[in-house]
Order: sequence, then structure tokens, then C-alpha cells
Amino acid sequence: LQVSTGAYKRQVHEVPLGKQITDPAVIEKITWATWTSILGDEVLGIWPRNADKADVNCACVTHAGLNIVTGDDFGLVKLFDFPCTEKFVSGCLIFT
Repeated sequence: LQVSTGAYKRQVHEVPLGKQITDPAVIEKITWATWTSILGDEVLGIWPRNADKADVNCACVTHAGLNIVTGDDFGLVKLFDFPCTEKFVSGCLIFT
């Protein structure tokens, strides 16, 4: 289970124990069944240059796992390739 905290930190926890996983090598090997987080290496490219932490509000990966859609403070809905690991949407943004 992964969560985004109010301090914009990503936390990953084991289920059902709830123990936090902090080893990046372990986290990197996880295959997620769904993705709704705005944080993580997999979604670095959804953040525009000079964006405030609160500018991107939501994200959801498609059922096929090929795209991610985001909603932001500017009223835009954006579609990206997933994962979108390159900063500032170069090569990731499909549609705004």
C-alpha cells in the first residue's frame, strides 16, 4: 500500500502488517495493481516546471497501465504515458 502524506512524502507499507518499507530497492521491485498517487519516481514527469507541490491534485493510471491522467489547480486534465519518469513532461504528455 502506498500513501501520500500531507507533507508530500510517499510512504509504502506492507499489507497486512502495516510495516513501512523504506528500502528503495524493495519498493522499485513492486508491481502495483493500481496507481492513484501524485508522488513517486514513476510520475516525475506529471509536474510542470516551477509547479507548486499543491498544483497537481489527483492522478489515476488506466486499467491497461499504459497511461496516467491528472487533474490540477488550473482546471486542466492531462494524459501522459505511464510511467512518466522524465521531468517536465518531455516525451510524456499526450493531451491537455
